[in-house]
Amino acid sequence: MRFDRKSFFSFIIKTSGEVIPAMPDEEEFSIQQIRDHVAGRPEVICETREGFLLFRNRDASTEGFNVNALATAVYAEYSGEPFPVIGRVFVAHPDHIPPFWRRTIHCGAER
Repeated sequence: MRFDRKSFFSFIIKTSGEVIPAMPDEEEFSIQQIRDHVAGRPEVICETREGFLLFRNRDASTEGFNVNALATAVYAEYSGEPFPVIGRVFVAHPDHIPPFWRRTIHCGAER
């Protein structure tokens, strides 16, 4: 999956593989919007080369959510890690995320 900074869209990747475009209510996504998009407490798991941040629900595995095959493939491509991603994933456009979230990145796109 490739991301285009010019489109200004963010995306929700459902466990079914469905990809839904998303835009913030204001200039940036609020914490509540991000919570809604991941169905729980958000956690940044990766940053793409284009600067998009991947968020997941940090409690998804304990809450019994399914593996997200598409999100797992995206995560593996940008992180180099083969771990499965559980639950919905929110792929946030870099222009719509408060700077706070960049300081919480667990893996990077330094490659």
